[in-house]
Amino acid sequence: MTGGELAAVCQEQGFAESSLYILPKLTGGEWHLLTREGGQYRALTRGHRTLPLTRLQRSFVKSLLPDPRFRLFFTDEELSVLRHFTEDVEPLWKQEDFHYYDRYTDGDPFDDPDYQTHFRTILAALSRRQYVNLSYQSGKGNRISHHYLPLKLEYSAKNDRFRLLAVPEREKRSPWIHTLNLQGIRKAVLLSRLETEDFDFEQMIRRSYYKEPLRLQIRNRRNALERAMLHFSNYEKKTRKIDEDTWECLIYYNRSMETELLIEVLSFGPAIKVMGPDAFIDLVRERLDRQMELFSRFGTDGNVTSAPS
Repeated sequence: MTGGELAAVCQEQGFAESSLYILPKLTGGEWHLLTREGGQYRALTRGHRTLPLTRLQRSFVKSLLPDPRFRLFFTDEELSVLRHFTEDVEPLWKQEDFHYYDRYTDGDPFDDPDYQTHFRTILAALSRRQYVNLSYQSGKGNRISHHYLPLKLEYSAKNDRFRLLAVPEREKRSPWIHTLNLQGIRKAVLLSRLETEDFDFEQMIRRSYYKEPLRLQIRNRRNALERAMLHFSNYEKKTRKIDEDTWECLIYYNRSMETELLIEVLSFGPAIKVMGPDAFIDLVRERLDRQMELFSRFGTDGNVTSAPS
């Protein structure tokens, strides 16, 4: 395979940033899986082999089992198999080893049986391209009920909540996508109708994005690049290397993502520079101005130091 073909496989089978990490190790010989012949690469291995999970991998799985978000994706029977499969190993970490200092404390009730039922119903609808009847209560207390076609589930690390991107059945061709918090769903029922028309769900989601993506410049200080790739993993993005120490990251977003994305970008401090668009730069300035005003009024000890203007 050529280098371009290797990059295409990384793009298709991995994440947007996978090639940043995988290709240099493959083509540079660090992993010693390929040999170079002229302008192409040939595999040193022969055939595909199914390998059992190592003890380290099973310890990793055991660390995830207590996480209530992880358990949402499995049935009780599957979880029982996983517990049996990992009973002879120690977890790599425990849930109580982590303290989340930068997220809200009123996240979704992941252990609630009704929440789990709604989540798994939507998950089934997503995998089958199946319509679902949702009864939803908005943050303002309004109760609505529609037939929806689920498009995508997203998790907000800042809010510790799942949200559903969906379109009402009668608005299937609309560019406007409804964003529903899973916590607000009061009833979820699978309908018999499947979506058989072959249209691109991801393209529908992309139509809701602003025309100009967020442009970030990342200086790889204190492992900023890896932290940014993990932090922004739930957004569609493109990343390229500018020089040995600088990367450009384009993040595609819409209005519903804007505030949370703004807070996440600011949390990186000087390691990330916002290059555009101008509207997002204005939001950064407004947020920083408000923070400076609060700091001048209350100082670091929380006491008022000056009268508000």
